[in-house]
Amino acid sequence: MSLNKKLLAGTIAGLLISTTAGAVNLNTGPARNYAQEMNKPVAITDAADTIEVAVGYNFSPSEVRYARIECSNNLTIANPVVASSSVDLVVGSVNGAGTPALFFSLTAADPLGGATQAIVMTLTSDNTLTSNANVDCAFSLYDQPSQAQAGGATGQIYTTGPKAFIRSIPSFEFLANPGQAIADVEAFDGAYTDFLSGNEFGEVYFDLVANEPYKADGSLITMADLFAAGTNVTIAGDFSAAADVDIDNWGTADTVTDDEANFIIGNSWLWGDIGYIPNYADQILESTYTATLDAVANAGYTIADVGPLDAGEIIRNGTQLQAPLAQLPANWLSRVVITNTGALDRPYEISVFGETGNTISTNAANMTGSVPANGTKVVDLETVLTGFTGAPRATINLTVAGPNNQIQGLYQIVNPASGSISNHVMVRPGTN
Repeated sequence: MSLNKKLLAGTIAGLLISTTAGAVNLNTGPARNYAQEMNKPVAITDAADTIEVAVGYNFSPSEVRYARIECSNNLTIANPVVASSSVDLVVGSVNGAGTPALFFSLTAADPLGGATQAIVMTLTSDNTLTSNANVDCAFSLYDQPSQAQAGGATGQIYTTGPKAFIRSIPSFEFLANPGQAIADVEAFDGAYTDFLSGNEFGEVYFDLVANEPYKADGSLITMADLFAAGTNVTIAGDFSAAADVDIDNWGTADTVTDDEANFIIGNSWLWGDIGYIPNYADQILESTYTATLDAVANAGYTIADVGPLDAGEIIRNGTQLQAPLAQLPANWLSRVVITNTGALDRPYEISVFGETGNTISTNAANMTGSVPANGTKVVDLETVLTGFTGAPRATINLTVAGPNNQIQGLYQIVNPASGSISNHVMVRPGTN
């Protein structure tokens, strides 16, 4: 790095404060935060990437001790310059350049003046960060030069112990806040073609972190530094009944398919509720949704995709019932029986699907109806299912615009000749 080479002047008396703007004081902190997305190794050219530390020891006149500044192995220290904040403590030759540890002599002046334990050593150097691991550094004093060279506890008379120097932290946040939207069984254009109140099912957020970290040159990181064109946010889930999808404070999606919506955002921030815009014709299906950041990094940075994160869900109100296997064999009666214990008539709608390759014909006139209040409705399935290209069987889905605790359903198949009857309570999807 390119560092501030000014020597410090004056003796610190009392408080151990930083004397170089932006320098990291091992006694008081805090660490210097850099963007973890920078490719490693990276040469730090930040002038504030400087260590300060009080010697923490009162020297006798002319006393010589041997100091060691040792950092974590993922920091390489080159071109070191160690300066004393007082002429009363003289720094000898600095050894260990090109490694994570330096050692040098400290000699007290004769006569000695000032409170020498508060004298500050300042290390400026060209540092290379080789990984995102924490960089901690310690300042220690030893009896002998060989002990300072070796490090460790032998001959150690004072140490700060490891203190925070550099931290590599995330530069941005991609978050999702899941919510819920309710598709309304009594929607104006038909069951589940619109929402009960509001079409937003979740929230997504993408921006720099608060107190963003620095780049290698000491300037604050920006979104434009990190992200290239092509970075996008994908919302995945069922959009088969959607005309579009939007995010507040951004706009509509660039592309929408039946199972995902893509927002091409590049290096822009993104925040807002995720809205499902229905086409008002097809039924909105129940679904869970996820949000994923598909990151494209600029040169010099490595950024992993984030997600999928839980981004919310769409549920339905009303009552949903299903007969997983309704059959229409010859000479049998096949029925759906619906009961309503409420005080209001409740409309219903039947939909069907079958096995792959089996095309099922239906009579639209008999796919809807009403269950009377405190009453029962019997639907003969031969009036609903009118033809099959395969076996005469299908799955029956029944949607009733009524509270779930008032509506019940039964699938029944009867052989009139033998009197054989089979009853099956219709299942409630997601509950059995």
